[in-house]
Amino acid sequence: MGAYQSGPTDAIIDSGTSLITGPTKDITAIAHHIGAKKTITGQFTVDCDTLDDIPDIEWTLDGTPYVVAGKNLVLQSAGMCIFAMMGIDFPSPGPKWILGDVFMRTYYTIFDYDKARVGLAVAV
Repeated sequence: MGAYQSGPTDAIIDSGTSLITGPTKDITAIAHHIGAKKTITGQFTVDCDTLDDIPDIEWTLDGTPYVVAGKNLVLQSAGMCIFAMMGIDFPSPGPKWILGDVFMRTYYTIFDYDKARVGLAVAV
């Protein structure tokens, strides 16, 4: 499979969002790329036996790459594997991507409200 790239865009990091959200067309393309199947509710599921085959996904924030392992982009529940990315199309202006808890499990996140910045480090 070839790599999928969405190009430059806006994003926020949000501890109140469980999944990673992005433009519907981008999420759908990524889901199809990894072989995920769309459910009646609009979510995507993946075959639990293929978690190690899901490619890593990289977001570049302010010039620094942040990689989330493919198997960490799946939530396992009751024998089902749900792709932890969901399409949401926000009106402009607004963020195109929300990097929620799925992203924050890989990267320790510090919100510095006073200086209007966010710090990220690999979680150990």
